Amino acid sequence: MDRQRPPNLLAGERSPYLLQHARNPVAWEPWGDAAFDRARREDKPVFLSVGYSACHWCHVMERESFDDEATAAYLNAHFVSVKVDREERPDVDHAYQLAHQLVAQRGGGWPLSMFLDADRRPFYGGTYFPPAPRHGMPSFREILAAIVEAWTQRREDVRTQAAELAGTLARVATRVPAPGEPSTELLAAAVARVLPRIDRAHGGFGAAPKFPNTMTHDLLLVAAVVERGARAKDAGDAVLLTLRRMRAGGIWDHLGGGFARYSTDAEWKVPHFEKMLYDNAQLLRLALHASRLLQHRGAPGSDVAAMLGVAADTAAYLDREMRDADGLYYSAQDADSEGEEGRFFVWTPEQVVAAAGGADAEAVCAMFDVRREGNFEHGRSVLWTPRSVETVAAALGLDVEAVTAAVERARPKMLAARESRPHPMRDEKCLAAWNGLALGAAADLAATVGDDAAVASARGALLRWRDVGFATGRLAHAVKDGEAYGRAFLDDLGGLAGAALDVFEATFDGAALGFARALLDEVLAHFVDAASGGLFFAADDAEVVLHRAMDPSDHAYPGGVGLATMALLRAADLTGEARYRTAAERCLAASVTSAKDHPLGMGSVLLAADRAARGPMTVVVVGDASRDDVRAMLRSARTWLLPHRTLVCATDEAHAAALGVDPSWMQGRSGGAGGAPVAYVCRGTVCQRPAADLDGLATVLRAALAPV
Repeated sequence: MDRQRPPNLLAGERSPYLLQHARNPVAWEPWGDAAFDRARREDKPVFLSVGYSACHWCHVMERESFDDEATAAYLNAHFVSVKVDREERPDVDHAYQLAHQLVAQRGGGWPLSMFLDADRRPFYGGTYFPPAPRHGMPSFREILAAIVEAWTQRREDVRTQAAELAGTLARVATRVPAPGEPSTELLAAAVARVLPRIDRAHGGFGAAPKFPNTMTHDLLLVAAVVERGARAKDAGDAVLLTLRRMRAGGIWDHLGGGFARYSTDAEWKVPHFEKMLYDNAQLLRLALHASRLLQHRGAPGSDVAAMLGVAADTAAYLDREMRDADGLYYSAQDADSEGEEGRFFVWTPEQVVAAAGGADAEAVCAMFDVRREGNFEHGRSVLWTPRSVETVAAALGLDVEAVTAAVERARPKMLAARESRPHPMRDEKCLAAWNGLALGAAADLAATVGDDAAVASARGALLRWRDVGFATGRLAHAVKDGEAYGRAFLDDLGGLAGAALDVFEATFDGAALGFARALLDEVLAHFVDAASGGLFFAADDAEVVLHRAMDPSDHAYPGGVGLATMALLRAADLTGEARYRTAAERCLAASVTSAKDHPLGMGSVLLAADRAARGPMTVVVVGDASRDDVRAMLRSARTWLLPHRTLVCATDEAHAAALGVDPSWMQGRSGGAGGAPVAYVCRGTVCQRPAADLDGLATVLRAALAPV
């Protein structure tokens, strides 16, 4: 991008992605009526380009085509060009990704390149187009010329294609599937379909490219404690294998913590280097749950601690690199720096020597597979650990302790050296849905390990969302530079409501529960389809992009339907509000049939359906949460993998009511002498005897988790 060029109309936008294109020679316009009015007035087709700031191939297409003066001149002469940040406008992205899928008969991706008429109707599209014909793909200029020829010479064909595609889109996107009934058999059926697809060598699903697919692993974790026998063990083993292989691979940042978006190979070795908030939020929680599974299985303490360390290191990365001054989480870090993908993260042996020192460099290079010829591109190596420390030590003729010590000495030095490199761009808009995933996971981890400062930080960020992002009484989609903007979508409300419930169970602060209820009330007021009970992605007073869609699917992170129905069920359990449960069950009835048929794409719906059918596992601790003995009991409860957990702590019915919790949780339940805590554990409608100490709590939790 030539910063000497005059800016186009994107210069006034907030989105870092749109601002990246603000000095392209293409006369970009933001999505809105003005662009389509101009297309109608000038009788031009619209070129719609959708991407996001950390998208490598979006950068490539920008360098090759959008920064090319000749290509830009052709676009400006014959098209109205519209740029969309898919993270700011997921409704636009969803609508045209589906259009691309129907046109191309294959999945889409980014950059998404669509051609529309002035009524926003698509008639042709693709994804990345190269500047010259390559690998069977036409060049971008050839595509543009073909569109101009069709628009000027065969307009009636274009109109027919646009009308037919718009009709098909409306039917597909608004189709309500056959109703079903949530049942506990859904989870068993989903696991039976999912387990054969596990990569037994490297974890995860399928071959390259390999994505974390965290929502499906969440399903497997629940199955690991509610199913019986070999299937339960197999489900848990699959999750543990995936996390351990990812932690050993290059998809994990061995210096700074956190996970890249996906691996380009089946071994998790070479990542696509961008780091997304939603991936790290989900994997943080998955690792926390996996540490609980290991405890449930009676694994050695070192194994539990190692898995908990994955969660803690991910949280530390997010705190260090991905939070603003108010504690809100940024969206993403780019894959590219200095014009190359991954350059910030890769190493040569000489760089290791310079950073770590000659004495430790041999062990470090051997441990992280840093080779003279490189294991990536341009003689550089991705850090990963394909060999155990024992194997490396034996090959070098050293003790395991010596290799471990060398790596531990080198890691902070290498991180400091890496920090001196030009950094990848960071997208500093804060999205409600993704912040919900991160804040909820951070609160759960902090409460589990007893980190009071981190619990307070999560609570403060949640209330910042309430005070800034919900100041109007309707949730904003995003916050950037302290200002809220955009209308919330279903996943924003469901994700942030889930975080508010997590913060409540970490703090027992009634303000968090009250915020969750306010968010869910917005869902009920503006997103419910009265006829089917399904939940729309956009509010009833939001812009309709082609059609008002109900999409129960997960994408790279849990879908709005799964997030919202789970939050509704959790709120119903805590508050006793039947309207929350009724809304969740109506929506799930409209979704579970599709989820049963597509478990790899609808894990969050299946989890919510399992909770609706199975009921929560509830731990009620009677006592004052500020007392050390009560805190110890709560912390002990949090270390267990309790399927569909609800955690309550109050002194009596009046206290529970003041928090916003259903007072019936406290009926007939009392604490011990002198205010000592007593815990009451129930699984569905089956309750264990009260537990008055930590050993007793472990006993009743183990009994409650026994197969039924």
